[in-house]
Amino acid sequence: PDGLITRPTLFWLYHSNYAGALDCRVGYQTSGLNWSAEYVGVLDESDTKLDFSGWASINNTSGKTYKDAKLKLVAGEINRATPQSSRRGGLDIFQTTSMAMEMAPASFEEKAFFEYRLYTLPRPATLANKEIKQISLFDPAEATVEKILTYRPDRNAKQIEVTVKFKNSEETGLGMPLPAGRVRMFKADDDGGLILLGEDRIGHTPKDEELKVVIGKAFDIIGEQKIMNHLRVSKQVEERDIEIELRNHKSESVNILVEKQFYGYWEILESSIEYEKKDASTVNWNIKVAADSSALLKLKVRHTYPNR
Repeated sequence: PDGLITRPTLFWLYHSNYAGALDCRVGYQTSGLNWSAEYVGVLDESDTKLDFSGWASINNTSGKTYKDAKLKLVAGEINRATPQSSRRGGLDIFQTTSMAMEMAPASFEEKAFFEYRLYTLPRPATLANKEIKQISLFDPAEATVEKILTYRPDRNAKQIEVTVKFKNSEETGLGMPLPAGRVRMFKADDDGGLILLGEDRIGHTPKDEELKVVIGKAFDIIGEQKIMNHLRVSKQVEERDIEIELRNHKSESVNILVEKQFYGYWEILESSIEYEKKDASTVNWNIKVAADSSALLKLKVRHTYPNR
């Protein structure tokens, strides 16, 4: 019958005081376009230098191919009335899933935009429907990094966490705003093949801020915590004798950061190794453990419960 529409259709009614044919430019917002940042880091042999590169991974499931589009990516936490569950930024385009990667002579041009960061590709790009395209965010950079071994007995009773720490500054070789995304860390074997060490996700990181990327758990280093004595001094006061043993089965010495949590009213009465109070509930010890050896930390802690 007249007026029956068999496919989704949008009708426009336009009123003009001009008689004749005119070209019309129409802009609209569509769903099905998302992007995320992907980073690749390659550690050198000494674990002190990192080759770092970033990619914008753009996923087009909008049902349309955009040919020679002007591409702008917005990095930031954009508030939406109906938030997308995995949305971490915005994407503006004017004018079976495959994967395409582009290494362009010109990477994205980055600038501050409102309270966000705007990345503009200085050349046209074609985004095919049902395609994931990766485009280089910035030229590869080399950064100075530090490998940290951390034992948190209150989170994991035995395992030592391995983290790579670096500052996103010009002094370390970076110094660029980094959108939130996944970081994958690699290291070359003796034959030059890259081995995946681990991966982590980072949040939006401005320049001159510190980044910590969790790589995994150490294989040859073990931690163990024991409560050796529990004494109730009074109704409100208790004391605990704690021993933390770190066992290093590597052929080289290591430095381990021990991070322990205390809650409520507490006081360290004795400690066999010098410590640093990080905040109201966290204490750190930096302990060197020789090759094929162990180190023992002994401490006495007093807890006060005034409401008992």
